[in-house]
Amino acid sequence: MYNLQDLESFVAVAHTGSLTSAANQLGISTATTSHRISKLEGALSLVLFHRNSRNVSLTAEGEVFLERIEQILIDLKQAEIDAGSCSVRGHLRVTVSPWVLNRYLMPRLSEFLGAHSGLTLEFQPIDRYVPLVEERQDCAIRIGQLSDSALVARKICNNERVICASPNLLSKIGQPKTIPDLLSAPWVSLPWQIKVELLNPKKESQMIAIQRPILFRQSDSLTEAAKQGLGLALKSKLAIQQELDEGSLVEVKLNQLAPSQAPIWFVTTSEGKNSPKVKAFRDFVFSVLEKN
Repeated sequence: MYNLQDLESFVAVAHTGSLTSAANQLGISTATTSHRISKLEGALSLVLFHRNSRNVSLTAEGEVFLERIEQILIDLKQAEIDAGSCSVRGHLRVTVSPWVLNRYLMPRLSEFLGAHSGLTLEFQPIDRYVPLVEERQDCAIRIGQLSDSALVARKICNNERVICASPNLLSKIGQPKTIPDLLSAPWVSLPWQIKVELLNPKKESQMIAIQRPILFRQSDSLTEAAKQGLGLALKSKLAIQQELDEGSLVEVKLNQLAPSQAPIWFVTTSEGKNSPKVKAFRDFVFSVLEKN
């Protein structure tokens, strides 16, 4: 039976018209090339070449075989390239909000890496906006409304923002019932949380500037500060679902936030959208967060 090397030798001889030239091209001896051609002809029960002392030329049967087998070899090489490009391997850099990483992704990371042993991960857990190209990040998980950009974004799930506080704090200051109550209450916040937009009882939009005696640059620290009773906090509901369930934080429902939605997005570059490692991680993120 013939093999791939025999077919490659046949194509080389057909194109060069010489056993010696084909052998030089393939990096093998002329004798080996001649043996491969003879083996192929024997397996096919066909004469593929006319031979003389100086060169070789294809027979009619050889021309038909070359036409068919050359395309097969091209397709086979492309299949090898395509299969290799689909392998999930390399180093993946991800920027993500700390609470998304710690609460949702971390518990299942070992499962993901077990399925992709050729991949390594580097997380940048941070709440600020990170420019992917400038900071050489492959992808990001972002929260809130996105501005127009050249990045490729796909919404993972909806996520409501809520005002929350510890039961101890509310027992001291009372349950806020009006917008002035919110204005006089202590708050803890992220640096960019300067104002909160609310809908008053008449469903009219109203911006309030919150008192911020303590600022935090990390969302998990903000959650802990709210639990400790240091102030009201504006949080993604998914970020504090555990605290709401256990009662260490409660939702302040006096007004409706406007807008109340802070969807979670998977964002990558136009180049990254076709990367096997980015696609694999994106599918993993969706499998974790879509259910919430």
